[in-house]
Amino acid sequence: MQPDPALTLAEHVHRTAYSDLPASTVTATRRDILDTLGATLGGSSAPGVAQVAGLARRWGGLEESSVLVLGGKLPAPQAAMVNATMGHALDFDDTYDRGGQMHPGISTLAASLAVAESVGGVSGRDFILAVALGLDVSCRLALAATTDRGWHRTATFGIFGATMAAGKLLGLSVERLTHALGIAYSQSAGNRQCIVDGALTKRFQAGQAASGAVVAVMLAQEGFTGARDIFAGRYGFFPMYQPEGYDLTAITDHLGDQFRGDELSFKPYPCGRGTHAIIDAALDLHRELGLDHLAGGDTAIVRVTVTTNPAAYQDQLAPQSNRRRPSQVVEAQFSVPFLVAAALVHGRVGISEVAGVEDPQVLGLSEMIDGAPSQDARAGWARLEVRLSDGRSAARETTGPSGSPDRPLSDAQLEAKFRDCARHAAVSIGKEAVDQALNMVRNLEDAADATALFRMFCGLQEN
Repeated sequence: MQPDPALTLAEHVHRTAYSDLPASTVTATRRDILDTLGATLGGSSAPGVAQVAGLARRWGGLEESSVLVLGGKLPAPQAAMVNATMGHALDFDDTYDRGGQMHPGISTLAASLAVAESVGGVSGRDFILAVALGLDVSCRLALAATTDRGWHRTATFGIFGATMAAGKLLGLSVERLTHALGIAYSQSAGNRQCIVDGALTKRFQAGQAASGAVVAVMLAQEGFTGARDIFAGRYGFFPMYQPEGYDLTAITDHLGDQFRGDELSFKPYPCGRGTHAIIDAALDLHRELGLDHLAGGDTAIVRVTVTTNPAAYQDQLAPQSNRRRPSQVVEAQFSVPFLVAAALVHGRVGISEVAGVEDPQVLGLSEMIDGAPSQDARAGWARLEVRLSDGRSAARETTGPSGSPDRPLSDAQLEAKFRDCARHAAVSIGKEAVDQALNMVRNLEDAADATALFRMFCGLQEN
């Protein structure tokens, strides 16, 4: 009988040293840390974050780990919960496109930061190693799930990668890492109904995963036990959560040789990853047709048509769909007509544009967008056509979305994104602090204390 993949993962995490990481993995992990930290700064002012932070502060307790941007210290599980909630709030965090568009970075980083502060003295190399391992585990589990059952994979699968990262920082043995995975399994949860309903629990589920990971490793450190056959057992994760389809070989395929965090995408737009390709197309048409010059002129957009596969048409563009006029930002983050309209009107889709759910110009265009289903259209494909009142028109078919490993964001683009997120933080973050943080991330492997990077963004002055 083959051992459960949980034991194999625990052995992998326990034995892997910083020197085992390829240079490409160190670079990819640094980029992920920067991107995730930036999303956290920007998300600090997002709806729902203040409520989660306020409740955690009301509970009080051991001042152990920092709350980013908003300031103060909380018990490590609560700090991880607040930080991960704000980090996922903008839907601007990393994405594993191959693994069902999960976001592994935020729960991994939040749990790692909380534990690193609790332990103290964690070097930059040890922190990079822990995060790289956590990303690798989360992505492998997502790859193993071959059907979509509606889980919010960021939370449901992400808790396991966050647990392995935090357990590595605590120096847990193989046995206790395995128990930590079992304890995490008891807390694994998260669904996508919150997306359908536009609920704030979408962002909270990432916080729940990070918090659960911290609880799991700290209980395991105390000798508390969890299930052992976690992923393949009779009532294991995959037989219970993915009965229609899973491939356990994906969990261990090239384990230790390939680190799946290298395959992550970084988002150019703060919204659902599935909308990015059509936003790319809309921005291309904005430039081609010179739509910046339409405001106040005699020429106007008279027709916009999106042709896509029948499922996407029914969800987003059919006459009975309610996607054209989102009532709040969570709905806007997943509305194709709203996001296409924002791209065509403004020529950019950033934090302010996605939050502009009362923008009359965008809403007016969103409501006039036509949809057309194509039986030949493959999943993820769409065609966007724009016609103007002066008779001009142009069209684009979607390609792979920008930000993917095939079309990566440059370091300069990632840094510009980080600066934009910092400008939208709940408190004022000066240019000097941003410059210092960027420089520290570039050289994080040389840091004696990795948490110094994050402490820069605590105790800031309110806007």
